[in-house]
Amino acid sequence: MTSELDTRLDSAKTIAKGAGDMALDFFQDIGKLIIESKGVQDMVSNADRDVETFVREELAKHFPDDGIVGEEHANVEGTSGYTWVIDPIDGTANFVNNIPAWCVILACVHDDETKIGVIYAPWNDELFWGGQRQGRFCQ
Repeated sequence: MTSELDTRLDSAKTIAKGAGDMALDFFQDIGKLIIESKGVQDMVSNADRDVETFVREELAKHFPDDGIVGEEHANVEGTSGYTWVIDPIDGTANFVNNIPAWCVILACVHDDETKIGVIYAPWNDELFWGGQRQGRFCQ
């Protein structure tokens, strides 16, 4: 299973960076965001939806049998036993208020245990990641 996790971790880092770069483009043109309320203090923007769509498409391309759970779109059931959890823009309130304290988060779960976690903060180009029994790192 280690090679499966290594492949997923490498892909997750690449996907998170791509998603973060996409989100950063939205952030740098903040006046064009379309912002909606999902509830009290719970906002969503077209950036959240578009970034999550990008992540879902990339995951489906690389791991078509994996499940996907996200904030902005319906869950996808998988058959591989792996499920991806996506927060396309963690810190949407900061994001829509032009505060550069937000990130993209991806996690991969197998057998009810988180095996991989990746966080990318594009506004300062920091990538944090960890894998089960692999340690935690920042690049």
